[in-house]
Amino acid sequence: MAANAQIIDLRRVLAERFPKAHSARRVASREGLPAGLERFDAVLDGGWPRGRISEVVTGGRGAGAVPMLHRLIERTAADGGFLALVDAVDGFDVDAADPACLERLLWVRCTDAAQAIQAADLLLRDRNLPQVVLDLSGAPAAQLRRIAATTWHRFARLTEHHGATLLVMAPQPLVGTPACRVRLCSRLNIEAVKDGPAATLVRIRCELERSPASQSHPEADTVLVAQRA
Repeated sequence: MAANAQIIDLRRVLAERFPKAHSARRVASREGLPAGLERFDAVLDGGWPRGRISEVVTGGRGAGAVPMLHRLIERTAADGGFLALVDAVDGFDVDAADPACLERLLWVRCTDAAQAIQAADLLLRDRNLPQVVLDLSGAPAAQLRRIAATTWHRFARLTEHHGATLLVMAPQPLVGTPACRVRLCSRLNIEAVKDGPAATLVRIRCELERSPASQSHPEADTVLVAQRA
């Protein structure tokens, strides 16, 4: 009952807080949704493919998932867009985010992966927000195993039909056929964090396992991407 009440509250927030999100989606470019990392966006031909599901395999601690997420939020806000973050374990550090970016962010705080899947489903059907991040990176493996494979097929149809962009962040590959899959392979330590956000972003390394061009260019399936200054 509590979960249903939260979903109802989420629907009300969407209607009240983001009345202009529909118009923002209609005028959105057909190019990729920029991740905010120059070298990474170049390899992805502009960023995460719009109207599709992409996946980030976050790996372990220090792989770069947190700074990548914060950079995406900052870039989306700078471009005048809106973004929904579905947080499966209520682990997002809002104090570390730029306060100016929070006005264009809907943070959906969940208690487990099942509730996060339900919230993401609602957001993709509601069509108020064109950009959704489903962060499952902190969810226990047992919860992830209970996510039905049909979930991703349903989400793929919803993103294609409504033109939404869904980015799934998880500690292991979950999505069956993403438009692209990126595996973070950074080894960031405390010294990297001390140097500040800009220096941390430069050190992020990713392996692109599946790209929009891979169907016509199989040799492009795996590309090592290092963000450069």
